[in-house]
Amino acid sequence: MKQFLTSKDTSKWMLCVLLIAFIFGLSACTSKPMQPAEVHVATDGSDDTGSGKPEEPYATVSYAARTMPGSVIVVHGGTYGPIRLDADSSGTEDSPTCIRPAEGETVVVKAEGEVCISICNTSHIVIEGIETEGGTHGIDYESTREAEDATLSDITFRKCKVHGVRGVHGICVYARNDLTAVSNLTVEECEVYDCQCGSSESVVLNGNIDGFLIAGNRVHDNNNIGIDMIGFEGTAMHPDQASEKNQYEADRVRNGICRDNVIYNISAEGNDAYFEDGEYDLCADGIYVDGGCDIEICNNFIFNCDIGLEVATEHSPEENEIFKVTGVNVHDNVIADCHGWAGIGFGGYDSDLGFTEECEFAHNTLVDNSTQIGVQRSMNNRVYANLILGGETAVEFNDDLSKEDMKNDISGNAAADFEDEDSWNDEYGKLYADRKEAAEEFRSLIDDVGSRFVPDEDMMELYRENAGMEE
Repeated sequence: MKQFLTSKDTSKWMLCVLLIAFIFGLSACTSKPMQPAEVHVATDGSDDTGSGKPEEPYATVSYAARTMPGSVIVVHGGTYGPIRLDADSSGTEDSPTCIRPAEGETVVVKAEGEVCISICNTSHIVIEGIETEGGTHGIDYESTREAEDATLSDITFRKCKVHGVRGVHGICVYARNDLTAVSNLTVEECEVYDCQCGSSESVVLNGNIDGFLIAGNRVHDNNNIGIDMIGFEGTAMHPDQASEKNQYEADRVRNGICRDNVIYNISAEGNDAYFEDGEYDLCADGIYVDGGCDIEICNNFIFNCDIGLEVATEHSPEENEIFKVTGVNVHDNVIADCHGWAGIGFGGYDSDLGFTEECEFAHNTLVDNSTQIGVQRSMNNRVYANLILGGETAVEFNDDLSKEDMKNDISGNAAADFEDEDSWNDEYGKLYADRKEAAEEFRSLIDDVGSRFVPDEDMMELYRENAGMEE
């Protein structure tokens, strides 16, 4: 006998179908990522009466970020005072706080005698396309022990322009919290120039930083180090001397990449912090690893700096056993016209300073640097497949150190056209009579020797414009 649905049964069945459809629809909606809210800031806005809507903007980025963290903060064109961001301004992994100019508009943050953009214990934050002018720092990020074990991750500075600094740093990250590392840190496609840094650096990472990318930046015309990755300065030292942990275990920048940067006109000439006995100590590096470890440095174009690229530590392993630099891989860089000391230098400059150990310097092209490769206190490093063109000295060892303190494998390189031929040993590689046999401009003609990265025409034009600045 056939069973027929009554009207009551039909109603129940339809209700079930609608309920199931609603649940699936709700699930589909919630599975889609939420679009972050847009919050607007303008010079004629108000933190008191504004709502963050386009027609009712806030007046300051600081207030907007604290009020609506995790939003896209759209800053309209104009000049603003200093920005202050703290943990209350943090976004989330899915919705970072993003601060950027309105499309097609220019935003300038100006300061005098203070930091332009100051950020403390903030995570999931993006600063993009903002220009800073003046101040003691352009962009300054700091983590402190007050954050304890809070996440300090996903910090990005992208396409920012920093200039006119008179005091300390252009872009600076000081990770002072030994309990939690700053991680997933990115400094990308920024320009940092016309900075008077005193004894500090143009772009610096210092302390407990584990995982970073410094890429595609242009750093130039500053009076101290271009890019620096630092360890062992006590920035993130564990405060308890009686602890079983090494006090400096977290106090070093590590596990990162520095690539595709163009760095030029970096010199301590005229910097009073380096004036001694009537002359300036020309010691400003284009790129410097000072105590960092496990870092890849590649595809950078460095020229007209005091020192092109240096890997060292300024601290003694006699004081602490971990005061050594290891795991740095320097490859496929082009370094030219560095006349303060060397194109590439590595090792502690004094007999009691820390060793550079188990690092590699390979496939770099060195052109017309006064000393092409400078060797100081170091052990078990490999220097191979580099192309050395011109300059005064090919390989120079520190005269103040014993040979026992400078034992490295230097082999398989190629050189041509330098002044002091006694600075080349057959074990270092092949010596060519004419640089035209070895290279066409900065492009190697020798298989598997020299940088596989070659500056493009725009970079070469920039180089030509700046060539000959130092007579």
